[in-house]
Amino acid sequence: MASAFSLSIVAPDRSVVDTDVVSVIAPGAAGYFGILRGHLPLAAALKPGLLEYEDTQGQRHTVAVSGGFAEVAGNRMTVLADAAERDNEIDIARAEHALENARKALRGEVTGVNADDARQELDRAMNRIRIAKGP
Repeated sequence: MASAFSLSIVAPDRSVVDTDVVSVIAPGAAGYFGILRGHLPLAAALKPGLLEYEDTQGQRHTVAVSGGFAEVAGNRMTVLADAAERDNEIDIARAEHALENARKALRGEVTGVNADDARQELDRAMNRIRIAKGP
């Protein structure tokens, strides 16, 4: 078994994950990256996407993150996410509603929402739906 390290994923409203893991794959702003114990120190911006980790029992877990930052220092990885939900916590109906609202805003049907915000919400909603429905 590979050596473990500590993973903490924190959203503004709560701690989402705080456990020992053997690996993490995270959605960096420049592309996905992987972390194992002993990784060099790292600070990275995150984009909306799937954060996947393997626990010390070999189980894979997924978390939808909506951007934020990751820091690796020593044998600890800390993720400060704009928003984060485990795959089994995602409300698919709410995500689909957000997706439809973002699409309406991009079509110009909703006023008061700029195109950049609508595209970001579209990305977040699609990410949440993809993760909730699984492979």
